[in-house]
Amino acid sequence: MRNNSPRFLWLFEILNFLINYDWFFWLIGKFNSRGWIKSVFLSYPANEEWERKYAYWFRIGSWKIRLSAFLRQNGKIVPMFTVFVRDEEFFKKANEEKLKEMIQRMEKIRQLLRADEKTFAGILPGLLAKRKLVDKTPEADITASIVAEAIELVKRQAGVTGEIPIVVLGGKGFIGRRVTDKLMVLQKSGVYVVDLNDRDKWPEEKARKIIINLARYDTIQLYYDALRPGDIVLNEAYPIPSPEVINKLKSLNCDCFHIVGVKATAFPRFIQGYEEGNPCCSAWNSRKKKVLIKELT
Repeated sequence: MRNNSPRFLWLFEILNFLINYDWFFWLIGKFNSRGWIKSVFLSYPANEEWERKYAYWFRIGSWKIRLSAFLRQNGKIVPMFTVFVRDEEFFKKANEEKLKEMIQRMEKIRQLLRADEKTFAGILPGLLAKRKLVDKTPEADITASIVAEAIELVKRQAGVTGEIPIVVLGGKGFIGRRVTDKLMVLQKSGVYVVDLNDRDKWPEEKARKIIINLARYDTIQLYYDALRPGDIVLNEAYPIPSPEVINKLKSLNCDCFHIVGVKATAFPRFIQGYEEGNPCCSAWNSRKKKVLIKELT
């Protein structure tokens, strides 16, 4: 597979050589008194296509934090940094010190830039909170808010009026608990938390349902037999469901939507379902934020 944007890769190789230093971040921070840099965001590649989007082959597998994109949402800038390791590397005991050094480095960059927050992609917020490596987790609250709005957008787009049963996959997880709590307030009944160990909690009624995937991107495959025609699958997991999953949902006569995140711009642009906005985990909680969803089926 060829690189998606080789000219951008060259550009960011040069930028990292020139400006990826503490003195430069400190200098930019001196001009950030008005808070135009809102936060710093750390990502990692979920698959080969994401790797090739943001790194040449000789960078893949490196824990070195590198500047990889600039995000802009509601008038604020969010520099995006990336480590080029897959999520399974974060769980390995042999990499524990590397994980700690990664967090410390992101905190140092945040302080130098005088940004309000640092945020992390994918599984990192929950993992870091569980290991007590971070004190604040802004990703969880903003994601819960975005998911709640996305449900209302899906209902309108699918022609659903009133309340509808909602199944939350991964509802006991780090993000899932906050989403579930928010849904319980918005909808007094008909919210079902389903994880692998309590599948019996899947609602028995055959009425149309919304199934929110807050677990791994491939988790929905474990519940094909529980889906009914007309059900709506809403994916929040990173990355976007594969073509095989989307085709399977089509064959089951289920609708599938993906939560893009919020309306924003990125340079270079995101891929695989995030082209028109920025993911939930990179967003900041502006009152003017616009939630985006993408229909996949």
